[in-house]
Amino acid sequence: MSKKKRRPYKEYNRKHGKIDGLPPELKATVEQMLLTNQYYWQIQEFLAENGVSVSQSAICRYAQHFDADMQRLMIANENFKAMMQELERCPDLDTTEAIVRLTSQNLFKALANTSEEEWQEIEPQELMKQATGLVRAAAYKKRVEVQNQTDTEAGLEAVRQLVFDAMAKERPDLYEEVSKFLKAKKAEGLE
Repeated sequence: MSKKKRRPYKEYNRKHGKIDGLPPELKATVEQMLLTNQYYWQIQEFLAENGVSVSQSAICRYAQHFDADMQRLMIANENFKAMMQELERCPDLDTTEAIVRLTSQNLFKALANTSEEEWQEIEPQELMKQATGLVRAAAYKKRVEVQNQTDTEAGLEAVRQLVFDAMAKERPDLYEEVSKFLKAKKAEGLE
């Protein structure tokens, strides 16, 4: 029993045929005709009327690639909507965290819906690579959060020091009063 090998994404890139090289207005009309389910012979006649000779098989190939592009666009649009909904549901999330959450949810759905036979077809190295990528993204996000928090704390400490230094020089009485107040609050917190 042979295992199916999945083709890398780069193999799905569109080849540039005659329709790809059409002027934008003609190409847009062909694509609109495809979207409205016109027959290939109708598209062929339209192009012939506009001085372009294309076979029906070339139109068919273009239609297959165009349909695949439209499917990818629809999936990307749905993913974007889901991300925006996640951001609306949890306004404190940034886009990176929303993407990680959505990816995790989709991964768990895919895991739950994967049959035993499909698991046998997945290359272990590919599965590990994908899992590692997800873990790295989550770890990177956490590291950035910690770094931002450290930077914020350092900035606040620098501002606090500037305020206290200026207060000590210009208003020693206020500095003394604020220092006593802070010491009292700190002692209350320790008890």
